[in-house]
Amino acid sequence: MVYTIVVHLQSLPDKVEEVKAKLIEAAAVYRKDQETLDWHVMQDPKDATKFCIVERYEKESSQEYHLNNPTFDPYVVPRLAKPMDLTRWEEM
Repeated sequence: MVYTIVVHLQSLPDKVEEVKAKLIEAAAVYRKDQETLDWHVMQDPKDATKFCIVERYEKESSQEYHLNNPTFDPYVVPRLAKPMDLTRWEEM
């Protein structure tokens, strides 16, 4: 069963381009992680500060490879307007 994480995040208004660039960079890195099926990044067309990440893994334990590859959080978290909203799903 495919394990999916959906993350909603909102950047500070003056940090949109920095967060966007890091998301694009992170997607290129994380897509290569072992047992990662895909790592999609999207931006809200009506509010440029809002982003969504859809992370797809072979199984729940697969996310450990991603968590051991700390490219993203240390850079992005200080540039966010509020904490990330993360939900976990199992695809049917």
